[in-house]
Amino acid sequence: CHNYIDKKVSKWYIDSSSYKYIRGPLMNNERPDIQENYRFEYREVSTNHRLFITLRFTTAAFTAAIQSALLTFYSQTLQKLPPTGYATIIPIIGIISTIAVFLIEQRNIVLFRLMVKRGKELEFKMGLIDGQFGRFGEISPPKGLKKFVTHTWGIRFVYLMFLAMWVFLYILNWLNH
Repeated sequence: CHNYIDKKVSKWYIDSSSYKYIRGPLMNNERPDIQENYRFEYREVSTNHRLFITLRFTTAAFTAAIQSALLTFYSQTLQKLPPTGYATIIPIIGIISTIAVFLIEQRNIVLFRLMVKRGKELEFKMGLIDGQFGRFGEISPPKGLKKFVTHTWGIRFVYLMFLAMWVFLYILNWLNH
């Protein structure tokens, strides 16, 4: 059995695209196979983190395309005299789809934050000083109105505007009938 407590320098392969070297004793005097498990999980967490970033913006783009198509269909139904029942149904579909996508976005935010949290934990366990997840905490949170200038608030604002538009069109259609 090797004595890992005295080992002072460890080199760990962190990512398939680059090498990171960590100087210091193995954290918690853990065996190298446990550290290898941490490295494997770190790669998986990093991949999932990137996946959730991509998923958030893909969902936002898809939502904008769907809302645009619904709005186009809605405007075409209003050009028919008298307007068909679609003029009432389309805003309801718009409201439901906007709420559904907003709920999906909220879940993606939770999963995204869990990946960051787990990434930080793994970086600590591996002794990784300058990891990608640890850097998220280095930036001090903005104060005042600047705290709303984020991707999350921007996406929420877009969904709120879609929802407001559909509610307005529904009420407008209801008042005209």
